Amino acid sequence: MKNICLKLLLFFPMLYWAQIPIIETPDKKGGFENNNKVILQKLNIETKITGGISTNVITMVFKNNSNRLMEGRLTFPLPEGVNVSGYALDINGKLRNAVPVEKEKAKEVFETIQKRNVDPGILEKVEGNNFRTRIYPINANGGERTVQISYNYELKKQGSNYQYFLPLNYSTQIPEFNIKTSVFQNSVSPQLEEKPDGSFNFVKNGNVWVAETHKLNYKPTQNLKINFPQTDENQNVLIQKASDNSSYFLANLGIDPKEKAKKLPNKLAIIWDNSLSGSKRDHAKEWSLLEEYFKVNKNLSVKIYLLNNTFDEGKSFKINDGNWNELKSYLSQVTYDGGTDFGQLKSVKEDEVLFFTDGLSSFGDLKLTIKNPVYTISSSNNANFNQLKFISNKTGGEFLNLSENDPKKEVRKLLYQSLKFIGIENNSSLTEVYPSLSQTISQDFVLTGILKGNQATIKVLFGYGNEVTEAKAISLDVNKQSVKDWEISQFWAQKKLNELEIFEKQNKNEIKNISRQFGLVSNNMSLMVLENVQDYVRYEISPPSELREEYNQIVKSNQAQKDVRVNDLMAKAEVMTENLKKWWNTDFEKKPKYYPTPRRSKDTARVMDIEEVVMVGYSARTVNRSVASASSTVVSSPVAKPSLQDNVVQALEGRAQGISIRGAGSVRGDFKSKEIAETIIQKGKITTIDVKSDAAYMKFFESAKKSEEIYQIYLNNRKDYAETPQYYFDVAQLFFKIDDKKTGLKVLSSIADLDIENEELYKLLAYKLKQAEVYDKELWISKKVLEWRPFDPQSYRDYALALEDNKDYQGALDNLYKILNQSYTREMANRDHGIEETIIMEINELISNHRNELDLKNINPKIIADLPVNIRVVINWNKDNTDIDLWVTDPKNERCMYSHKSTEIGGRLSDDFTGGFGPEQFLLKKAIKGKYKIETNFFNENQVSVAGATAIMAEVFINYASGKQERKIVVFQNKSERDTSNRDGVLIGEFEF
Repeated sequence: MKNICLKLLLFFPMLYWAQIPIIETPDKKGGFENNNKVILQKLNIETKITGGISTNVITMVFKNNSNRLMEGRLTFPLPEGVNVSGYALDINGKLRNAVPVEKEKAKEVFETIQKRNVDPGILEKVEGNNFRTRIYPINANGGERTVQISYNYELKKQGSNYQYFLPLNYSTQIPEFNIKTSVFQNSVSPQLEEKPDGSFNFVKNGNVWVAETHKLNYKPTQNLKINFPQTDENQNVLIQKASDNSSYFLANLGIDPKEKAKKLPNKLAIIWDNSLSGSKRDHAKEWSLLEEYFKVNKNLSVKIYLLNNTFDEGKSFKINDGNWNELKSYLSQVTYDGGTDFGQLKSVKEDEVLFFTDGLSSFGDLKLTIKNPVYTISSSNNANFNQLKFISNKTGGEFLNLSENDPKKEVRKLLYQSLKFIGIENNSSLTEVYPSLSQTISQDFVLTGILKGNQATIKVLFGYGNEVTEAKAISLDVNKQSVKDWEISQFWAQKKLNELEIFEKQNKNEIKNISRQFGLVSNNMSLMVLENVQDYVRYEISPPSELREEYNQIVKSNQAQKDVRVNDLMAKAEVMTENLKKWWNTDFEKKPKYYPTPRRSKDTARVMDIEEVVMVGYSARTVNRSVASASSTVVSSPVAKPSLQDNVVQALEGRAQGISIRGAGSVRGDFKSKEIAETIIQKGKITTIDVKSDAAYMKFFESAKKSEEIYQIYLNNRKDYAETPQYYFDVAQLFFKIDDKKTGLKVLSSIADLDIENEELYKLLAYKLKQAEVYDKELWISKKVLEWRPFDPQSYRDYALALEDNKDYQGALDNLYKILNQSYTREMANRDHGIEETIIMEINELISNHRNELDLKNINPKIIADLPVNIRVVINWNKDNTDIDLWVTDPKNERCMYSHKSTEIGGRLSDDFTGGFGPEQFLLKKAIKGKYKIETNFFNENQVSVAGATAIMAEVFINYASGKQERKIVVFQNKSERDTSNRDGVLIGEFEF
């Protein structure tokens, strides 16, 4: 049964949800549509609040109303500084808590187990502060799955109150709706500024204020907003006892955020992120910020720069007396298109920079050359807060979060010199205090750390720049301030993690350590749930507490069936190399046509036999050097004239006067690889076929010939296909065909902005970038996929071939070789069985063509061989669980395919890949004259996802590994997701020799 990939999107605004769950399923065009196939059946929100902090547990039950099995994917952003700290999934009707697992391992285990059709769960952090869980399966016809997510949040100060806010503006009814809020250690009743309905009121129960409501088929009409008035005390301290006479503390310190006047810039640069994702920012908040800014800084010049996949200068403006109407009109008409490449940022001359962006660089790594203060400004619910903080921190600017804070207040960071936290005075009783970096003070300040002993006083330093202007004291007392049932340690770990992730590359190991110890999801650590204790044992993953006793018993009694990883690809590669050499040395002779035999005398017959050995199929030349043909090496040298009887014996043995027949193995002992290759080279021609899209929107472009016309039609219709990758793919191809590479690349790169950490989209991009010869971006995209999927052989292969395109031949060789030295789960190894045949050809192509530039000392000599061929075709595709077949038909009309893997003239097809990403490879050592037809056949696909139809890339070579090889590339998206095994293949190219 095919599994339809379901995407469940939850977005959190301000403190929590940006909008109520939007449940979508694939529309089979690569996009998504709203429907009732899967619904949110039950929502339970439970919140505990004390002293300015909250712990939140959200339980969701999803019901599948369709008649098909579904895989769920739930993606949601969390506010700045918040990490998921708990995840649970129902297993056999009971919620099971997740455990932390390294991100790459978790993904590998998930996909391995999924191939056994059981139901693991994984929650991971993807680009930005976005979190994603994958759920499999959600059974058809009313099947339900329950997901629970927990996280900790520090309440925001609003005037003299702390405020809790939860939007509840649901667009549809929820069959079962429950919400409960408990407030601890609060002497004054919490004030409900907004509440979902009249029955939600706080009632005091001992020292706890509780409000709750339970509804059926309910659609809330108001949000939940709770205010907590603060007393005259200017600090609130919570302490959790720990081991080794240590405690975790969290201190909330009230401080007046004093501001000083600063010199405002006369020349201001605005870098406006106009990538495709930029259209999703809240521009109304950005206009509000600029409106407030120009009310104060009224007379200045403003230069606009536009950033998408390129960095371009825009117009310049003169602001007089705060009138910025012309500038606003210009920004309002900006076209949003293309991916986001922070590597394109360039230095600017202006005094300060306002950088409006979500911080998600989807098409390149950050290269920060700007020296002037950069104020990073985000109004998007999906944002990479750490990237934005890094840029502002490195340049002496500030980060403005408009999605969570009022623009009228955030603008003060631009207009005034803000009071900053500078640090604390040294104190031997305190360790690991965070924040440890300078931080702007808004209305409150939270400090957390580890206390040794029972008491201490912290002296907290504040000021401007590096100058301390005031200090505040915080008293810690374990006996008076300890709380039970509150994980203060997780708030501490979350704060430390946020700071470590600003400089993620340097802190990778410590990020993993903190995430593992405290169960926090980070860029390097996921949370995982497995179905049974045997899987925890098999993959050496420590289980949740309820399974730990059984787990320990299995391990102790040595009954564990641990995952036996497959690590014998090198041995298989050695065998495959010998197999390929044997094939290469085989003479695939043209079978002679049979004619009636005339009657002759015995002596005449013997002479004719000898002449046939000399002449048929070998084209011997009478020169004093050896010449190797497709199947032999011809050597001519003076010899004594043998007797007629000797000639008969030699003819029977395949030898005759002046002729020796030898394959590549023996030739190599006498001649260099180059000479071997030269004997293979033939003059041939590759013709590739432009596989035209049959999408309905292509009719819009039929009469358009010029770039400007095509681009305008593209923009006019984009809103209807905004989430359809094939739309950008097809339109980009129109630009490439008329040699408008710049516009084609801009449109194509938009695909990178469609989804977060989606390897299918990025593989599609890499294929098209390779074809368009944009090799630097092909390399970057391939490297990202390798980072996400280091357990896939194809990830290393794609990256290696991109390195070769960029002329890094040693890097290419090293990464291809890694494939043979890695270990794989049995399921992954079975999926990619036979990949070593393709890898051997590619390793030896590098060695044949670039031997003098390579260090081969670490390469197994048993896999090195000279294997030049006239024809090589390789196909790959961008989706797992997909079966694409390669067909090659020769001039004799013999088709080489998965059911007929070798042909009479020597054609050879690699193993049939019925799952995974390929590759499949066709080889022909020596081509006969005539035309060869290359086709692909879409056999089966077991999913439909955001990437749309399967993308197929075919690399077509003549004279491969000869030093004079030629390559052409075909990339297209399959036209149908249905089983097409009974249809003809898609013609993608032809050879002619």
